[in-house]
Amino acid sequence: MAAELSAGLPPEDLRQLFCRVGQHFAQALPIPPCRTLEELQDRFNEHWDRIDWGFTVLSEESDGVAITHACSPIAMAFGPETTGWSVGFFEGVYQAWFDSQRMPASLRVQALKTAAVQGEPRVDLRLSKVAA
Repeated sequence: MAAELSAGLPPEDLRQLFCRVGQHFAQALPIPPCRTLEELQDRFNEHWDRIDWGFTVLSEESDGVAITHACSPIAMAFGPETTGWSVGFFEGVYQAWFDSQRMPASLRVQALKTAAVQGEPRVDLRLSKVAA
Protein backbone atom coordinates (compact mmCIF):
# COMPACT_ATOMS: atom_id res chain seq x y z
CA MET A 1 0.00 0.00 0.00
CA ALA A 2 2.82 2.40 0.89
CA ALA A 3 4.53 1.73 -2.44
CA GLU A 4 1.33 2.47 -4.35
CA LEU A 5 0.72 5.66 -2.41
CA SER A 6 4.30 6.78 -2.95
CA ALA A 7 4.07 6.07 -6.67
CA GLY A 8 0.81 8.00 -7.01
CA LEU A 9 1.44 11.23 -5.12
CA PRO A 10 4.37 13.45 -4.18
CA PRO A 11 5.51 13.18 -0.53
CA GLU A 12 4.12 16.59 0.51
CA ASP A 13 0.67 15.73 -0.94
CA LEU A 14 0.75 12.41 0.92
CA ARG A 15 1.70 14.16 4.15
CA GLN A 16 -1.22 16.57 3.75
CA LEU A 17 -3.57 13.68 2.95
CA PHE A 18 -2.46 11.78 6.05
CA CYS A 19 -2.79 14.95 8.12
CA ARG A 20 -6.42 15.31 7.01
CA VAL A 21 -7.07 11.64 7.80
CA GLY A 22 -5.56 12.25 11.25
CA GLN A 23 -7.78 15.27 11.81
CA HIS A 24 -10.88 13.23 10.95
CA PHE A 25 -9.69 10.46 13.26
CA ALA A 26 -9.32 12.96 16.13
CA GLN A 27 -12.77 14.42 15.47
CA ALA A 28 -14.25 10.91 15.68
CA LEU A 29 -12.50 10.37 19.04
CA PRO A 30 -12.80 13.74 20.80
CA ILE A 31 -10.86 14.66 23.92
CA PRO A 32 -12.80 16.42 26.70
CA PRO A 33 -11.32 19.57 28.22
CA CYS A 34 -8.31 18.73 30.41
CA ARG A 35 -6.71 20.77 33.18
CA THR A 36 -3.19 19.34 33.10
CA LEU A 37 -0.74 17.89 30.62
CA GLU A 38 -0.83 14.61 32.55
CA GLU A 39 -4.61 14.43 32.24
CA LEU A 40 -4.35 15.17 28.52
CA GLN A 41 -1.79 12.39 28.11
CA ASP A 42 -4.14 10.01 29.94
CA ARG A 43 -7.04 10.90 27.59
CA PHE A 44 -4.82 10.41 24.53
CA ASN A 45 -3.70 7.03 25.83
CA GLU A 46 -7.25 5.91 26.58
CA HIS A 47 -8.06 6.32 22.88
CA TRP A 48 -4.84 4.68 21.66
CA ASP A 49 -5.25 1.79 24.12
CA ARG A 50 -8.81 1.06 22.97
CA ILE A 51 -7.63 0.50 19.41
CA ASP A 52 -4.19 -0.92 20.29
CA TRP A 53 -2.30 1.87 18.48
CA GLY A 54 0.60 2.47 20.83
CA PHE A 55 0.85 5.17 23.46
CA THR A 56 1.76 8.81 24.00
CA VAL A 57 4.23 10.47 26.34
CA LEU A 58 3.95 14.25 26.73
CA SER A 59 6.81 16.27 28.22
CA GLU A 60 6.68 19.96 28.96
CA GLU A 61 9.76 21.86 27.78
CA SER A 62 10.72 25.51 28.09
CA ASP A 63 9.44 26.40 24.62
CA GLY A 64 6.85 23.74 23.88
CA VAL A 65 5.59 20.24 24.50
CA ALA A 66 7.44 17.16 23.30
CA ILE A 67 5.08 14.46 22.05
CA THR A 68 6.33 10.91 21.67
CA HIS A 69 4.03 8.36 20.08
CA ALA A 70 5.52 4.91 20.66
CA CYS A 71 4.60 1.67 18.89
CA SER A 72 3.03 3.40 15.90
CA PRO A 73 1.18 0.88 13.75
CA ILE A 74 1.53 3.21 10.77
CA ALA A 75 5.30 3.29 11.15
CA MET A 76 5.35 -0.50 11.55
CA ALA A 77 3.09 -1.12 8.55
CA PHE A 78 4.59 1.37 6.11
CA GLY A 79 8.23 1.23 7.16
CA PRO A 80 10.89 3.86 7.74
CA GLU A 81 11.10 4.96 4.10
CA THR A 82 7.61 6.51 4.36
CA THR A 83 8.28 8.50 7.52
CA GLY A 84 8.45 11.79 5.62
CA TRP A 85 4.76 11.60 4.80
CA SER A 86 3.17 9.02 7.11
CA VAL A 87 3.88 11.22 10.17
CA GLY A 88 1.24 13.56 8.77
CA PHE A 89 -1.38 11.31 10.36
CA PHE A 90 -0.03 12.00 13.85
CA GLU A 91 0.47 15.70 13.12
CA GLY A 92 -3.22 15.88 12.21
CA VAL A 93 -4.44 13.85 15.19
CA TYR A 94 -2.45 15.69 17.82
CA GLN A 95 -3.07 19.12 16.28
CA ALA A 96 -6.82 18.51 16.33
CA TRP A 97 -6.72 17.22 19.89
CA PHE A 98 -4.63 20.17 21.11
CA ASP A 99 -6.91 22.58 19.19
CA SER A 100 -9.87 21.08 21.07
CA GLN A 101 -8.13 22.20 24.28
CA ARG A 102 -8.31 25.80 23.02
CA MET A 103 -4.60 26.17 22.41
CA PRO A 104 -3.54 29.44 20.75
CA ALA A 105 -3.59 29.26 16.95
CA SER A 106 0.12 30.13 16.92
CA LEU A 107 0.94 26.69 18.39
CA ARG A 108 1.44 23.93 15.85
CA VAL A 109 2.27 20.24 16.03
CA GLN A 110 5.16 19.23 13.81
CA ALA A 111 6.89 15.87 13.46
CA LEU A 112 10.60 15.84 14.23
CA LYS A 113 11.92 12.38 13.41
CA THR A 114 11.26 8.68 13.84
CA ALA A 115 13.41 6.50 16.06
CA ALA A 116 13.41 2.97 17.41
CA VAL A 117 12.50 2.47 21.04
CA GLN A 118 13.26 -1.07 22.19
CA GLY A 119 12.78 -2.26 18.62
CA GLU A 120 9.43 -0.51 18.16
CA PRO A 121 8.87 2.50 15.87
CA ARG A 122 8.07 5.82 17.42
CA VAL A 123 7.10 9.23 16.13
CA ASP A 124 8.54 12.33 17.78
CA LEU A 125 6.52 15.51 17.48
CA ARG A 126 6.53 18.91 19.09
CA LEU A 127 3.85 21.44 19.93
CA SER A 128 5.43 24.88 19.77
CA LYS A 129 5.08 28.34 18.35
CA VAL A 130 5.27 28.57 14.59
CA ALA A 131 8.15 30.70 13.38
CA ALA A 132 6.86 33.86 11.70
